[in-house]
Amino acid sequence: MNRRSLLGLMATTAATGAMARDAEPLRAAFESAAAANASARDADAWERVAHDYAREVGWSPADVLQHELAVDFAELTHLVPSGHTAVRTRLIYVAAQLAALLAINLTNLGEGRAARRWWRTAARAADQTGDQAIAALVRGRGAVFSLYASTPRLSVIEAADEAIAVGQGTPCAGVASGYAAKAQALAELGRHREAADVLDDLGDMFQRLPDAVRTEHGSQWGWSNGRLLYVTSLVHTCAGNVGSAMEAQDAALALFPVRNWQARGQVEMHRAGALIGAGDVDEGTRHMARVLERLPAEQRGDGLLQVSAMTSLRLAPPAQAGRPSIRQVRELLAAGDR
Repeated sequence: MNRRSLLGLMATTAATGAMARDAEPLRAAFESAAAANASARDADAWERVAHDYAREVGWSPADVLQHELAVDFAELTHLVPSGHTAVRTRLIYVAAQLAALLAINLTNLGEGRAARRWWRTAARAADQTGDQAIAALVRGRGAVFSLYASTPRLSVIEAADEAIAVGQGTPCAGVASGYAAKAQALAELGRHREAADVLDDLGDMFQRLPDAVRTEHGSQWGWSNGRLLYVTSLVHTCAGNVGSAMEAQDAALALFPVRNWQARGQVEMHRAGALIGAGDVDEGTRHMARVLERLPAEQRGDGLLQVSAMTSLRLAPPAQAGRPSIRQVRELLAAGDR
């Protein structure tokens, strides 16, 4: 496609998006004028909406999804009071999921403070359903994503323990996420023996998860082997276990599809960290730079990727912090964060 055609397509896409937003108040006005009690069909429709978003967040452009999620959450908010008994509970369940997805998407955008407020809303909504699985899920995923929001690691551990307690040890994605967050936080704190013990607990929990959870790929609510390998990679990277770290990284990269640039990029940052921690600072940072340079600027600015890179850079000895290769990586990250 030549440049003129590409610019024309971009202009058309932008105009179409603007028209869709301009028409939204009209649609909302009709929904209000024709308001009726929410039915089981409404709950069915909203459950499909949440299911689809769970497979888009983390894969689709976060800036685009943020507007869409916010609009849908607002519409659902107006609908909830009109539901009765079981329908209302189902709608609140969906609200808990959408609030959590908004929090995840905000973290991807690097808006960790705003994300914290949405995690609180998600937990409050989940508790209203009386379902311990969704209550554990939003807390467990919240603990994991707080690792990418400048949250003190001791606070992450407290949130992870809460998710595990709420789940009451039941094999579910929420409890697995709690163990995952705790293992990573301990590893980053340098408490490597404790991190290894929690990683073992996570491995045991993973084996007990229902097949539907372990085989759910591409959704924020699944807990596949790729997630286990990711946590294993980080724990061993922080501990300086280069062989074990790279073994987990090779296995993870073999599982993650090419289009999952976020997870693949994070694992590559782990690989760089393993090299840096082993004393090969220049090779580790060169690897990091090569990975970052292959990504578009908007992907280099991804909140999860940025934090993963900085975690690995912190494994360099303080005396090496001013090396040119480290400065180059920091510049690449800063350029993507604009």
